[in-house]
Amino acid sequence: MLYPLLKSYVKFGLNWYVTEWQIKNLEFVDQKNPALIVSNHPNSFFDALVIAVHSPAEILFLARGDAFKKPIANWALRTFFMLPIYKRNDDEQADIMNAFTMDECVKELSKGNKILIFPEGVSRNQLTLQPFMFKGMTMLIERAIQRDIPLQIQPYALGYSSFDEVPKAVSIEGMSPIDSTNYLSGPNQVETEKIMMDLREKLEFNLTGEFLTPSQTKQQKDWMKIPAQIGYYTHNWFYQLVKKQIKKKTEGSIFYDSLLFGVLLFGYPILIFLLSIILGNIFNFTTGFLFFILMPVFSYCWVNYSPIKKQEYGPEGRGNAFRK
Repeated sequence: MLYPLLKSYVKFGLNWYVTEWQIKNLEFVDQKNPALIVSNHPNSFFDALVIAVHSPAEILFLARGDAFKKPIANWALRTFFMLPIYKRNDDEQADIMNAFTMDECVKELSKGNKILIFPEGVSRNQLTLQPFMFKGMTMLIERAIQRDIPLQIQPYALGYSSFDEVPKAVSIEGMSPIDSTNYLSGPNQVETEKIMMDLREKLEFNLTGEFLTPSQTKQQKDWMKIPAQIGYYTHNWFYQLVKKQIKKKTEGSIFYDSLLFGVLLFGYPILIFLLSIILGNIFNFTTGFLFFILMPVFSYCWVNYSPIKKQEYGPEGRGNAFRK
C-alpha cells in the first residue's frame, strides 16, 4: 500500500512545481514484462520521480550506496523502494555489497517487477548523454539471463526547461523496449556490449542536447490572476527562505532541484497544518479550516500563473556531492 500512496502524493505535489508536461510515446512502454528502466540522468533524484509518476508499474530504484551508510538512512531509503549501488572509490567492499544488491534485483525481476537504473552512473546537470558505466547494468542483464528471465530494457528520454527555476516544463518520452533475449549468443550467454550500444543509440537519437522550450500555446487562466497575487504575497517569504537555505546547502552540486522539491513537498503541508491549528485556537475552527483549504489554492494559482523560464546556459562545474 505504501508505494501507491507515495506515488499519488508525489504526483499531486508536482502540480505545484511542474506546470507543463510534454509527454510522448508512452504507449511504446512495455508494462507487462520484467524490465530494467533506463534513461538519461540530468537532474539527480528528480529524474526518478518523473519516471515513477508516469509508470503504472511499481519501480525499485538503484541509488548511490554512500547514502545508505547510516542505519536510519538505510531503513528510510529501503522503505522508499531504493536499493544501494556502490562505487569502488566509495567503499573497498563495493563488489561484494553490489553482488547482494544484484541478487535482490534479480529476485524482484523474477516476480515481473521493474528496476530503475541510470547507465550514466552519475548525474551532471548536463543535457548531452554522458559515458556509460557498464558494470551495474551488465551484471543485472547477465544474472537475469542466467535465471531465464525474459528481461526488457525500457528506455526513457527526459528533458527540462531549467534545473533551477520554478515552475518548470518537463518532458518524458518513451521508446520501444530492447528485448535482451534477442541478444543471446549461446546458452545463458548474452551480448551485453551490443545491448548497451543499441541503448545508447536510442537515447542519443531522442535527446536534443538543449533545454526544453515551453509550449507557446500555453494560456494563462485569467481567473487565477487575483488568487495568484494573494499566493505571491502570502507564500513568497516562505519560498525565498527555503530556496536560500537549499542553495546554501547544495552550492556547487547538482542536488538543488531535487532537495528543493523534497523540502517543499513535505515541509509546506506541515507549515500550513501548524498555522491552521494556531489560527483555529486564536480565532475559531472555521478560520483555521479556511486557512488550511485556501492557502494551498492560492499557492497553486501563484505557481501555475507564473511564466516558465527557459534556462539559457547549462550550469558548469557542479559536482555530485553535498557540501560538508
